[in-house]
This record gives sequence, C-alpha cells and structure tokens, in this order.
Amino acid sequence: MRSSRVRGGGGGGGGGEAAAFLAALLCGLLLLLGAADAQGIRRPSAYKTLRGDAPLVIAQGGFSGVFPDSSQAAFAFALLASAPDTSVWCDVQLTKDGVGICLRDINMANCTNAATAYPAKKKKYVIDGVPKTGHFSLDFTYSEVQNTYLTQGFYSRTDRFDSIYNIFSVTDLQSYIKPPSVWLNVQHDAFYSQHGLNMRRYIVSILKSVSVKYISSPEIGFLKSISKRVRGRTKLVFRFPDNFLSDPSTNQTYSSLSKNLTFIKTIASGIMVPKSYIWPVTNDNYLLPPTPFVQDAHRAGLEIYASDFANDRIIPYNYSYDPLQEYLSFISDGGFSVDGVLTDYPITASEAIGCFANLNESKADHVFLCRETFNYFA
Repeated sequence: MRSSRVRGGGGGGGGGEAAAFLAALLCGLLLLLGAADAQGIRRPSAYKTLRGDAPLVIAQGGFSGVFPDSSQAAFAFALLASAPDTSVWCDVQLTKDGVGICLRDINMANCTNAATAYPAKKKKYVIDGVPKTGHFSLDFTYSEVQNTYLTQGFYSRTDRFDSIYNIFSVTDLQSYIKPPSVWLNVQHDAFYSQHGLNMRRYIVSILKSVSVKYISSPEIGFLKSISKRVRGRTKLVFRFPDNFLSDPSTNQTYSSLSKNLTFIKTIASGIMVPKSYIWPVTNDNYLLPPTPFVQDAHRAGLEIYASDFANDRIIPYNYSYDPLQEYLSFISDGGFSVDGVLTDYPITASEAIGCFANLNESKADHVFLCRETFNYFA
C-alpha cells in the first residue's frame, strides 16, 4: 500500500498547483471558522425530524462538487468545511479480488482515467436491465486499480484536480481520513453476485475496523442478508432510486414498496428518496405542493433522508437559483423536516441546518455571520 494517496505529478494543472489551491481554500476557511466559533453559531435544538435531532449532513463522496468524488481531497475538505457530525458517503464497488473501493459510478470510465490506462479492459455488461459499455471494477485487481486516478464525473465542474488522487479502498477511508461517521452505499449487490463476488462477506469483514454507522441499498435482499450482523451498531437504510423499476432482489416495484413503509421498517431503520418524492416538480420546473411522504415515513417509525442535492444543478425556479432556500424547504420551511440530506456541497447543507433553520429573533446576526463563514467559497 502506498505511503501517500496523492500523486506527486498528475494532470489537471499538476499536483503542485492543485495542492497550493487547496491550501489557500483551507487557510481561508480556518480563519472564517475561527471567527464563527468566537461568536457562537446557534444550532436549533428541535426539528421535526423523527427524533427531534438536527438533520444529518451526508457528504456524497466528500466535497464532490469541487474535487473528484471519493478522492482524498474531497473527503478531507468535506470534514473541515461542514458540520462536525457530517457523515462521509462511499459508493462501494468490488474489485476482481474482492476488495471494496469507493467509486461513485460502477463504470470507471465515468470517474477515473481507466479507459486511458487500460484500454483493453473495455467490456459490456447488463446492469439493472440496461446494457452498459465501459471499464468496471470487477475486471480489475486492487493492484491494477491503484494504477488509475480519479477524475471529475461532471463535465460542468472543474477538471483541475483530475488524475491526481488514487482510488480509496473502504479501509483506506478509515485509515487516512478518520471520519466520525461512514455511510456505505451498496448499489449493485445483485450484479456483483451474478459475477461471483460477495458484497455481504466483504462488508461484514470490515465492520470491526471501519466506523460504519449507515449502510444503504436499493436491494431489500441485501439489507436482509446483513441485518443480523449489524443490528444495534449500524443503521440500515433502504434507498429508493429515481425511477420506478423493480428491486432485483425481490421483483417488487419501487412504487409498490413506497406504499408499504411498515414492511420496510421490519428490515431497515430509515429510507432515502430523491427530492422529487417529497417536493414534486412540474415539467416547466416549478414546485407542486409537497407530498406527505416525510410524515408517512415518520409515522412508520422510519427516518427519511433526501438525495440529489448539489449547488450547480438546475433547481425549481421557486428557489430563485438559491440552493440554500431549497435545503430550507426540506428541513424547516415546509412544516416538516427530513432526517438528513445527501449532497455534493456539504458546506451549504451545514449552513442551512446550523444557521438558517428555525431562526429566532436574532436573525440578522445569524444571517450575517453564517454568510460570512459558509459562503466564502460558494
């Protein structure tokens, strides 16, 4: 295993330039956070979450809105720039030799330089009923994966940090970053099982060495298979996808499962849904009235987390292009509160939850201080 997870040279402007840019970001943020701590940002004590706690900020692949998803820089900066209890999200993929790695897309060609490093490994698989061509982790040993580097998966975002950072294994995430909370998302257990790889065995094998507080999956069968091994120390979360296909492990449609939350409660302690399950949007991008999905989940005893938050995505016009307003509609302004948000920009979610939700009469001071603290890098 390498002594450093950061490549010395690299593309995207070079490792030196990227490191200098990151250092400047960190320095500025530390100065601002020091001022904020001196003033004391009020954190609301009561929310309409299942247990009345503040909603959880879940950093998808770290601070992936700026750095390549699941890179060392993304994870480290997310913890520095976000709420202290932020959970870091790792999409778990398996290598040919059964090692779990953090990689946002099952197709490595979409988030690494694998296509350039290993052009002969291009293959075609059917995943979730859809034929996909590219480079996939199950065709690489862990040693081969270490010869590839992460890239930004969204072309609209900066590429200056591309081809600098190695891919983390799940245990590397614990060793190098030491996050207070790790959220593992297992999106494709059925696919890996079809090709002789055992995701359950891998997850169970690392539970003693990695502080896994949450495990999510869109496959009921996978959550059932590990439930007895993790009860009491790790929360299981059933993840609804952004479509209404069927769960490959049960052949039940996600639409029918969404109407049977009491059944899901027998397996999981929470659910994760796309934003549109809660605030539907018209074809011309305006909000419809909210659904009762949050209240229904809470009545069933389930925590509910909302996904797909990012500052640079198109959001409903009702928010006037302000992502902060969007967060607030999910945690306070809608008369309900989700139990957490999955975001590429955890700094904005932390701002919404820690500074703007449930403001008391000293609103002006909070608004000024939080804007100065959190929006410096927006």
